[in-house]
Amino acid sequence: MYAQKTIIRAPLGKNEELRQVIAQKYLPVVRSRPGFMAAYLLEQVDDADTCELIQFWDNQAALENFHRTGMLQASIQSIAAELPGVRLERQGYVVRVALGILPVEEDAVGV
Repeated sequence: MYAQKTIIRAPLGKNEELRQVIAQKYLPVVRSRPGFMAAYLLEQVDDADTCELIQFWDNQAALENFHRTGMLQASIQSIAAELPGVRLERQGYVVRVALGILPVEEDAVGV
């Protein structure tokens, strides 16, 4: 399994708009791609304008294939295009130890 973590810093007071862009525009594209497993948006409690988007994929190749489509919607940069002033920082991880099954709830996408 492979995980990609993206730290996202929204412009001051734009966290609600950021959440909507991720839930309604970015994640619907991501979830349809082969190898996608789950995604979680973690909103920081003590800094409302900072969050982390964690995506889980079957493997690194599945994520790289997703990015190779060349479509803006297939890029995390599509979030920045929708919400000017957003800052993004990505990191990738190989998941070597895990416990449990990642749930994918249909209702969780629509905010």
